This record gives sequence, C-alpha cells and structure tokens, in this order.
Amino acid sequence: MHLSPGHLRIVLILALLQDLQVKPQKDIFRAHLERDLQLCPACFAGQRWQCEEIFEAIAEPSDWSKLLKGIALLIDRREIYFLQLNERHQAAQLVAKRDAIGGHSYRNMGILREAFLEMEERPGGFQLCRSGFRTPRFVSYLEQRGHEAATIWYYMMHSITPLLMQELFLRGFPVPRSYAACGLTHFQAYAGRTLVHYATAGENLRLEMARQLLQLSLKLTFGFADFRIFLTDFTADNLAFDEASQSVILIDLDSVVLVDAAVPLGDAQKYEPLPGDGFTFDVKSFCGGQQLDANVYQACLLLKDFLLRDLANGRLEMLLEQCVRCDDATCDMRFQQAYDLIKLLGELLGS
Repeated sequence: MHLSPGHLRIVLILALLQDLQVKPQKDIFRAHLERDLQLCPACFAGQRWQCEEIFEAIAEPSDWSKLLKGIALLIDRREIYFLQLNERHQAAQLVAKRDAIGGHSYRNMGILREAFLEMEERPGGFQLCRSGFRTPRFVSYLEQRGHEAATIWYYMMHSITPLLMQELFLRGFPVPRSYAACGLTHFQAYAGRTLVHYATAGENLRLEMARQLLQLSLKLTFGFADFRIFLTDFTADNLAFDEASQSVILIDLDSVVLVDAAVPLGDAQKYEPLPGDGFTFDVKSFCGGQQLDANVYQACLLLKDFLLRDLANGRLEMLLEQCVRCDDATCDMRFQQAYDLIKLLGELLGS
C-alpha cells in the first residue's frame, strides 16, 4: 500500500501521539538516567534519590504539548524541555537540558581522570587551565563541596554546567537555581526569555540590562575561591532576563575557561582578538594571565553591536568604542572603561 506524503504525515503524527500518550514525561527522564548510568555508574549513582524526587514532582503536560515536543525533536535534536513542578513545589517552572554525548562509557575512574588530563586545550566547551598539579585544585575544591570525584571528572570532560551552575548560584552569581543533575540532564529554574527578545525594548530597560551585563563581566573575572571564570560564548541567547526580579541571568555555562588564580600565571593582560568574525581566542591567552579582560570585551561588544546599537548618546558611544577597540594609548585593560560605563549608565537611568 502506497500512502501520499500528506497521509504519511498524518500517520506519523498519530504514531507520535500514541507513543507519547503511553510515556509519561517522568518516565522519559527516568529512561535517560538509566542510560546514563550505563555510561558511568560511579558518576551518577548517587544522584538517583534526588532525581526521583524531581521526576515525581513534574506536572504532566498535555498530550498536545508532548506531541509538539516529539515533532520538534525530529527537526532539532537538542533536548530542551520546559517543565512545571506540581503545586507542592509552588508550581515552579523548570528547564531541563540534556547533552547528547553517546559512545563515551567509563567503567574506571582512573581512565576517566587520565582522559581529561590528557585532553588537548581546545576552544569551545569547558577548559580548565593547567596548574601543574596532578589533581587540579578545582577538583579538590568540588570534592570538599560534597561532589563525587567520578562525577566531577565526567562533567568536566563533557558538560560543566551542572557543577558550575550550582556553585555559582550558591555564591550569589546571577544564574538560575539548579534543582538537580540527573546524569546528562540538568534541571534548572526557568529564568525568562533570552536577551534576543529585548533588542527593541524600552531604552531604560536596555540601559539597566547593559549595566548588569558589565557588572556580570567583572564579577566573573574576579570569580570565587581564587578561580576566575572566562566565558567564551558571551552572547544574547545565553543570557536571559527575569522580569520578576528585573535581573539579567546567565543561563548557559558550557563554554568556559576556568583559571586557578591561586597559582601565579603571569602578568595581567588585555584581550587581543584573533583574525576572524565574532569572538575568536587562543586558549593559551586565557591561561597565561590572571586578569585577562576578555569578559569585559565581550560585554562591550554585545552592547555596542546589539543591545545599545541604536541609542544616540555621544559619551556612551565613545566609551563603548574605546572598550571594544581598546587602543594601547587609551586602554587600561578595559577595566576602567567598564567602570566608567557602569557609572554613566547609572547617571542616564537616574536622569
């Protein structure tokens, strides 16, 4: 029997609907966790009890919502779920992000550890600057914070967000609350729409966002516990705006260079863009100085080219241009421009 393309689409939708009707959302996440446990039992076994609490608290979406998600996954393989917890959890809104890795199975923590230590420095993903210690201080720090060693090594290898997001939230950084890490699925609070949706928002709102972005760039650079954080994907779609708290929130931490500033790494230096479009960098330049101004550069670039590009203010335009260009004659590693911009934005908001 031959079906027309239209009939095939209907059959596909009905099949998806039938499949999704018999698979509650919580069972989908349980199945994901079981598969992840096969990849690395020592990494994720300790997460089961907390994950079960989250699975049970998920309010089941409508069949129509599940159908739309199933169809979306046929087009875009990134698994991002927008969820709601039940009333006992005050109907909190969550985002579940799943990293599809596949093929990387580790039965021995020693092998996992060696795989990370021997991994070449590379742009993109998580990069921990080498400090000369066989066990990096960041690993020891996270163990002291209660994380299992195998879990730390695995997330550093594949997706640092579940670990780093939780730590930054506890230390007062503007990131979403982490509810649970369940293998390769991370449940975090919904933080609002990304900054992409605010390109034409009111002037005062964008000025306030700009001020918070510059403050965030400095806060990340100064870091915590002598660890400095450099984002390598400081873009509008990795930042959200929580309208309830009027706060800019960093929602993705997968592309990060982490520097151990407790170890002397050389003189502070300004970021020099490599040839090419967008933000280009050499990992060694991040790891070679304790106060590289790359976060400030990216924040200024985002404001100049996106968030504040149509605002007519000569002083603001000049400071943003100086921050991005940062000529040797006028640039004090961009940090001074950041402080001047924060002060100016405050004056504009006050007036």
